[in-house]
Amino acid sequence: MNIYHEIKEIDGKNVVLLYVEYPDEYEFSLDFDAFKRNVSNVAEKIHDYALKSLGGFSDNTALLILNGVVIGTLLLTNLTAPKAQKPQTEIETVETSTLSSTTTQENNDNKTNENSNDNATKVEEINELKTEEPKSETNTVNTTNTSSNNTSTKTQSTNKAQTNQNTSKNTTSSNTSSNNKSSTNNNAQTQSSGRSINVKLASGQIKSMDLEEYVIGVVGAEMPAEFHNEALKAQAVASRTYALKKTASGGTISATISDQVYNTVDQLKQKWGSSFDKYYNKIKSAVNATKGQCLTYNGSYIEALFFSTSNGKTEDAVNVWGNSFPYLKSVDSSWDTSVSGFIQTKSIPMSEISSKLGVNLTSISQIDIKSKTEGDRVKEVTFCDKSFTGVKVRQLLGLRSADFEVSQSGNNIIFKTKGYGHGVGMSQYGANGMAKSGYSYSQILKHYYSGVSIVTK
Repeated sequence: MNIYHEIKEIDGKNVVLLYVEYPDEYEFSLDFDAFKRNVSNVAEKIHDYALKSLGGFSDNTALLILNGVVIGTLLLTNLTAPKAQKPQTEIETVETSTLSSTTTQENNDNKTNENSNDNATKVEEINELKTEEPKSETNTVNTTNTSSNNTSTKTQSTNKAQTNQNTSKNTTSSNTSSNNKSSTNNNAQTQSSGRSINVKLASGQIKSMDLEEYVIGVVGAEMPAEFHNEALKAQAVASRTYALKKTASGGTISATISDQVYNTVDQLKQKWGSSFDKYYNKIKSAVNATKGQCLTYNGSYIEALFFSTSNGKTEDAVNVWGNSFPYLKSVDSSWDTSVSGFIQTKSIPMSEISSKLGVNLTSISQIDIKSKTEGDRVKEVTFCDKSFTGVKVRQLLGLRSADFEVSQSGNNIIFKTKGYGHGVGMSQYGANGMAKSGYSYSQILKHYYSGVSIVTK
């Protein structure tokens, strides 16, 4: 994991940009203990770096950019001393091979501001994005978002121009107008669910809040507010389902990519700037229109996974995590194929591939894609006769998806990928494409989650 920062002049103001590049396995996934440990590690590294390198800035906020996705702001004035100091080199770089898998949320093509989640991802350069996030792969590498999730993660795919556009949009938040301030009270008037959940904020504070208020903050963080209303409704139901499943036994849900990314009203103001009223009310309407609705299968809450962009199909969960779910099967998602950044390439030196995979690669002839999954992603591939799953190669090499082709250019192998994210559950960009084609949110959800019921709790 790499962490660094820079100061840029945007809209006439110096803005601190804090970049975090983390490996693809930090996407929204099932609620595995290993994933939670790794996400906690990421949060700790960010905190330690910010404390050491950003504590002296007069501006009390920094834009936090996870794998090229602007997911929100970091309040520098809230920094407190870490429990233990770590060497600078350890703070800045963590070998991806030591990390187990996963939002982000993966955040979409413009994840989070034009954002997807889950939860529970790495790009070739910091200015070239995914999604989660829906962070939340997230529910996005849910950051993030990177999903999403389990971050529903963690969600995310975009090109350099879009990233810069997103950064510019988000930085306008520092100029939040008095109109936004006066509208906060109106915007806060959501339809109460009568149900409270405990949310652990990024600061570590545990806050009890109404479920519907929480869902607004998650949808605002995990899906681009520019998306179609029906896609936002679908995200609201998926995010609510995740929260209900997570807290069914009275547990606490994290506001970071370890679960689903949640943004406070102040964070959303920072993110949307002068568009705050428009976007907040749009998302609030989507949440209110689906108040209390969640997804069940045989009467139980489902694992409501989501991600940024498919390769044209979603993936069966068993091919990613080894766990089979009747509602997480491969389905068509051809709406994604027209998304900007759908196809990306990444050039990796053969020496680097050899080091990360533990092989001695000298020619493309030593790479053989043996089989593919029903979702058209690489199932088995050999490097120098050593076998790997496509998912593992994606994690170790930081590819955008497990749907990849290879070619050679000199001493480099060129990986051509389609889509962005783990591919399991709801594609956020696919959901937006379906909505634009006239599908309702219930049709979107029942398409991506096979055989589920939408119920009101």
